[in-house]
Amino acid sequence: MSLVNYDISLPARPGEVIVTLEDLMRFEWLVRSHRLLPVHPVYSILAGRQSSKLRGRGLDFEEVRRYVPGDDVRNIDWRVTARTGETYSKLFNEEKERPTFIVLDQTNGMFFGTRRFMKSVSAAHTAAIGAFYTLKRGDRVGGIVFGDDGQEQFVPRRDRQAVQFFLESVVRRNGRLPERNVVKPNTVVLNDVLKQTAALTPHDHVVTLISDFSQIDDRTRELLKSISNHNDVILVHVYDPFEESLPDGRLVLSDGKRQLLWNNHRRNNGEAWRRGFAEWRSRFTEEFRHTRIPVVFFNTAEPVEDQISKDLGKINDNKWTNNTDN
Repeated sequence: MSLVNYDISLPARPGEVIVTLEDLMRFEWLVRSHRLLPVHPVYSILAGRQSSKLRGRGLDFEEVRRYVPGDDVRNIDWRVTARTGETYSKLFNEEKERPTFIVLDQTNGMFFGTRRFMKSVSAAHTAAIGAFYTLKRGDRVGGIVFGDDGQEQFVPRRDRQAVQFFLESVVRRNGRLPERNVVKPNTVVLNDVLKQTAALTPHDHVVTLISDFSQIDDRTRELLKSISNHNDVILVHVYDPFEESLPDGRLVLSDGKRQLLWNNHRRNNGEAWRRGFAEWRSRFTEEFRHTRIPVVFFNTAEPVEDQISKDLGKINDNKWTNNTDN
């Protein structure tokens, strides 16, 4: 299988620090040759076509239920209606297209890593796998790639070249990160991108937001919940082990302006740090669980492809999938 020449001139850096298009395109082979993910009925970062109960004519008869205003009268089951004395409608199981819309954070704050990968690289790998898996399933894929200095939008399409264009944008945004001068909160940028996402995904999309969610506010939460009213939304949180647990010994922590001398063993600082991250993670997950928005966590110490099969299986838990068709 031949590939289009995708030479994008960037300074030579390790693949764990800066992605190349060749690096991202290799996930096409991984997706095609290996079953990276279990199949989930509704929620999956790499969801393709979904089975949905729709009023109207479909492919396979599913069941009957009492008629409700708005049901297509052509689907009334007259035999059951005559037998019971109450009006019943037929439901059909119809294959329904679910375009995937990937929103990828490549802001300056994502250029961080202490083990193997930068968060920006792990996020890019996740987006590439999602794009190729969606294409493999026969659905359209598009999205927004955004950084501190702008964004690029891609209307969902069902072809390999469109995926390559999307990944070329990822490479461009990712390649600018080493040139950053300052790191600032991305809340305003993220919220602006989510407003545009809402306009581009009116209904029936699988919207996957990949970020470290280090800076979100009430407006961010409102936008995500609003998008989820008519779409399936999945949050992929990329984090570094350093954020979860600081190493022993003396450390100098800085926000770029001030410095702090840190020691895990002093005043039980290390345990407090670990507990704080665990509590934040639990609150973050629980907050969005109530609106049926699952959160998946990927770390930067391991390749994303090695984490996917293990971690995404959790999405199939009943707490995410119950009543999704109602």
